[in-house]
Amino acid sequence: LFLHSNVAETGNFFCSNELINKIHSNIIWSQLSNLMSIPTDCPQRDERHGWMGDAQLITEESMLNFNMSRFYTKYLRDIKLCQKSDGSISDVVPPYWKLYPADPAWGTAYLTIAWYMYWYYNDIRILDQHYESMKMYVEFLSSIAEKNIITIGKFGDWCPPMCIVSKRTPIDLVSTWYYYHDTLLLSKIAKILGKEDNYEHYSKKALEIKGAFNKRFLKRTYEYIKVSFTDRALSQTSNVLPLYLYMVPEKKEKSIVNALVEIIIGHYDCHIDTGIVGTRYIFEVLTARGFPEIAYKMITQKSFPGYGYMIREGATTLWERWEKLESSGMNSQNHIMLGSVDTWFYNTLAGIKSLSPGWNVFRIKPFIAKDMTFAQASLKVIKGLIYSAWEKTESQFKLRVTIPVGCKSEVWIPYRNNKNIIYEGENIILKEEKLINSQLGIKLKTIEDNYAVFNLGSGDFQFIVKYHNES
Repeated sequence: LFLHSNVAETGNFFCSNELINKIHSNIIWSQLSNLMSIPTDCPQRDERHGWMGDAQLITEESMLNFNMSRFYTKYLRDIKLCQKSDGSISDVVPPYWKLYPADPAWGTAYLTIAWYMYWYYNDIRILDQHYESMKMYVEFLSSIAEKNIITIGKFGDWCPPMCIVSKRTPIDLVSTWYYYHDTLLLSKIAKILGKEDNYEHYSKKALEIKGAFNKRFLKRTYEYIKVSFTDRALSQTSNVLPLYLYMVPEKKEKSIVNALVEIIIGHYDCHIDTGIVGTRYIFEVLTARGFPEIAYKMITQKSFPGYGYMIREGATTLWERWEKLESSGMNSQNHIMLGSVDTWFYNTLAGIKSLSPGWNVFRIKPFIAKDMTFAQASLKVIKGLIYSAWEKTESQFKLRVTIPVGCKSEVWIPYRNNKNIIYEGENIILKEEKLINSQLGIKLKTIEDNYAVFNLGSGDFQFIVKYHNES
C-alpha cells in the first residue's frame, strides 16, 4: 500500500531517452513517498523529519509534478510556528530535533518555498502573511554575519561524491551565498508588497553582501579547498553558485564560466562532483551560459558518480548518496534531495519555463539533444494546460504547443539554416528569415542563437521546420 499526501498530479514528462525517463520515474517515486503532511527526507528509517535543506532544493521539481499549493501553505505555517524570538528557525520543521539555528542552506527554505508559491501560483497572500517572519529570519542572518560573511554552517554542499561534508566547497562560501540569496529575495518580496523602504534597504544590503562575497572568495576562480597536493581540482559548486545569481563581476564572468567548463570536462570527465546544493543549480547555469550539451552529458552518464549509475545498480528511487552503500550509516536508497534535476527536464528538454508569476507569460525553448528524437511535457497551471512536444526526423522538426487562454508565450523554434522553411499547420510563417502570413496572429520577435523566436497568444499550434536540402 503506497501512502502519501493527497497531491494531484499536474505535470507529465516523457522523452526518447529511456535513462532520462527512468531518472524521472525514480524522482516521482521518491517525491511522493516523502510527502507525509510534511516534506520528509526519507520514508524508511526512524528519522523521517522535515529537513528543510531537502525541501527547499526540490520545491520547483515538486511544483512542476504536483499541485503543492495547499501542502506548502501548511508547511510554511509550520516553519513560522517554530521560529524563535531572535528570528532563527530549525534545520528540521517541525523541530522534533531542536537544531537551532538552521544552516543557511537549510533555513532558506522559508523564503524559497514562499517565493515559488508566488511564482507558480501567483499567491501574493502567502508573501504578505509571512513577510514579517521572513524579515526576522533575514535579520537573524545579519546578526550572525561578520562584515557580511557568515562563517556558521553545518552542512554546506551536503553529500558530494565520496564524502558527506564537502572536501572541496567551503561551508562559509555556501552560507554567505544563501545569505545573499535570501536578502535579495526579501528585497523582491518587499517590492511586490509595496514596502518601498524595505525594498531599498534590502537591495542595498544585498549589494553589500555581494561585494563582501566577491572580496572574500573570488581569486582567479571562486575559492575551493585543495583536497591534497596532487588533487587541486576546482569546486564545481563554488563557481556555480555565484554564476547562478549573476554575482560575478562582468569582466570576470567569461573566465569563471570557462574555468567551470574546463574543470567539468578535463578533471571530472563530464561527471557530477556536486552535493545537493550544487546539483540544484549546475545544470541551469550551464544551460544559461550556452552549454546545455554538457549538462545533458553529465545527467546521462552511466558510470559513477551520476544518476545513471544509480539506475545501472538497480535503483527505483533516488539514493541519499552518489555511492551505493549497504552499511548501517547514511545508506538510504529513497531520498528526494537530489531530485532537483527534474526541473531541468521540464525547463530545458521540454523547454517549458515560467517568465512571470502564475504562468501568465512563459517560454517554450526546447534543447534538442543529438541522441534524442522526441520529448514532451504537459503542465496543469492556474489558467489551463501548457503542452510542449517536439520530434525530429532527418527531413523535418515538429513542435506542438498549447497555450492556455489568458496566457502569452515566447516560443523558440530551432532554425539553424536560413533556407529552412517554418510552417504553422499548412501555412508558411517564416521563409528566408521573413515573417509570412502575419494575419495568423504569430509575431516574429527575433532570430538568435539558431532559434526563430515567436510571440504567441493562446491556442494550439503545430510548427514544422522543413530542412533545406543542399543537394
